Amino acid sequence: MIILYLDESGVHSDAKTFVLSGLAVFEREIHWFTQDLDAIQAKYFPNVTEPIEFHVSQLRRPEDKIPKPFDSLTKERRRQLVDDIYKIIRHRRGVLFAVAIEKAWAWAREDPYERAFEELTNRFDLYVRRLNAQTPEHEQRGLIVVAESSYRDRLEILGRKFRGGATRWGMIRALADVPFFVPASNTRLLQIADFCANAVYGRYNGGYTRDFDIIAPRFDREESRIHGLTHLCNDSECQCLGCLSRA
Repeated sequence: MIILYLDESGVHSDAKTFVLSGLAVFEREIHWFTQDLDAIQAKYFPNVTEPIEFHVSQLRRPEDKIPKPFDSLTKERRRQLVDDIYKIIRHRRGVLFAVAIEKAWAWAREDPYERAFEELTNRFDLYVRRLNAQTPEHEQRGLIVVAESSYRDRLEILGRKFRGGATRWGMIRALADVPFFVPASNTRLLQIADFCANAVYGRYNGGYTRDFDIIAPRFDREESRIHGLTHLCNDSECQCLGCLSRA
């Protein structure tokens, strides 16, 4: 089983870009990612025994609005904690997927969340099928786990439609079931998906590339062709990683 953990960014009204992004891992890798984040908690919060839910936005709030227990760290230590998590994403075995949609592009066409979910469902299905073609004796199935959101009802309908059905790009064949919706507090992998979505959002909404550049090598690709990153925008000459690959 290959599981794709997804989270969103850019749902607030002043965001120019909406992002749906996450990390696909073999089921046996879940243990190691979980251990990595547990080790980070032990490193930065040695006296906290209950699991801490890591969200990058909480680590980047203004100094007077940092929630507990992150307020016990200096700004430099919080920055280092964020870097440590992005380095885990880069160096562990996992494959990234992301769709960044400029809201100005989407308004006249379709709901950005639904389009992003359809894009990622299709690309994740193709990724699993590609792996199966390489090793047919070890056929894999895919499963999508999504952080709880207000879009749950619509995505459940879309998930039922796509599983064993068709997207605008073709049939979905490798997914085992409809998407599962889980609170981010319940799994470390959704917390990692939050960091992925935030890095992509920073790159496309504000031109902040530091975090994105750390994890960029993990996007699904075949040789020079990047399948795991999609950017939908009005700029026909966009030179970003996703647009250049599509061109």
